[in-house]
Amino acid sequence: MLSRVASHLYWLSRYLERAENMARILDVGQSLALLSAKAGDEASAAEPLVITENIDAFRAIGKPATPETVARFLAWDTQLPSSIANCIEFTRENARSVRGSITSEMWETINDTWLQMQAKRRAGHEPIDTAFFDWVKERSHLLRGVTFATLRRGEPYHFIRLGTFIERADNTARILSVKQARNATPEQGASEFEYYSLSAVLRSVSALEAYRDTYHDTIGARRVAELLIFDEYLPRSLRFCAEEIGLQLAELPRDAGRHARRITEVIHAGLAYGSLEDVHRVGLQPFLDQFIQDNYRLGDAVHAGFMETQ
Repeated sequence: MLSRVASHLYWLSRYLERAENMARILDVGQSLALLSAKAGDEASAAEPLVITENIDAFRAIGKPATPETVARFLAWDTQLPSSIANCIEFTRENARSVRGSITSEMWETINDTWLQMQAKRRAGHEPIDTAFFDWVKERSHLLRGVTFATLRRGEPYHFIRLGTFIERADNTARILSVKQARNATPEQGASEFEYYSLSAVLRSVSALEAYRDTYHDTIGARRVAELLIFDEYLPRSLRFCAEEIGLQLAELPRDAGRHARRITEVIHAGLAYGSLEDVHRVGLQPFLDQFIQDNYRLGDAVHAGFMETQ
C-alpha cells in the first residue's frame, strides 16, 4: 500500500475518534460543571481545555472560561484543528482522498455526517447541548459499525483500526490524569465533588456500567484507575487499546512496523503484567504522563514506518 493511502486511512480514523472523544468530554464536563462546580469556578469550566491541551489556544481568544464558551470553542471553532467541526471536516477530506480504498457505504456515512454538520451550522446556532454530543457519538459508532461490516480485512482495515486505538488510548490517559489530579485537590471539600468527578471519568469512557459490574461497590479513585488502566475487557482501557494496537500491527508489513511493534510490546507488557501497586510506587500522575509520552512515540514510529515517503 502507498504510504499516502496508509496516512489518509490512519488519520481518517484518528480524527473521527478525536471528534467522538471531544463530544464525550464536553458532555460530561458540562454536567459536572452544573452539578458540582462553584458559581464562577473557572477551573471546572476549563477542565476540557486542560484535558485536550487547548488551554493556551482558548486564552488567546480572550473570553472567560464558562461551560458555554469552552464547549462552543471546542465544538465549533474554525481555527482550532481539534474542534469537533474540524475533526469531522478532516475525516471527510481524508476519506475523499482514498475513496478507492474504503467501501461506498463508509463514504456515504462519512459524507452524510459532514452534510448534517453543515446543516446544523447553517441553522445559525451551532448546538452545544447533549443532543448534539450524542449525535457526534452516534455518527462515530455508525461509521465504526459500517467499517466492521463492509470493509475487507486487508491493510486499509488495519490502518483504520490502528488509528482508532492509538487516539483512544491517548484520550483515556489524559482524562484519567486530569480528573484524578483534580480529585486530589481539596478545593470543594466534600466527597460529593469526588463522586461526581469520578462518575464523569467513567461516563466519558462509557465505563460506568462496567465499573458497577466489576466492583459492585461505591465509586472510588483507586478502582477507577485500576479499571481504566488494567482491565483487559473494557474497550477504552489502556490495556485493551495496547492489545488491539499490537493485533493491528501484526497484520501490517513486518519490516516497516518493527520499531512501532517494539514500543507496543513494551507498553503492553507493563499493562498486562503490572498492577495498581506498581503504578502507585512511581505515582499515578508520572505513570500516566509516561504512558502519554510512550503513546506519542508510538504514533511517531507508525508514521515513520508506514507513512513517510521513502
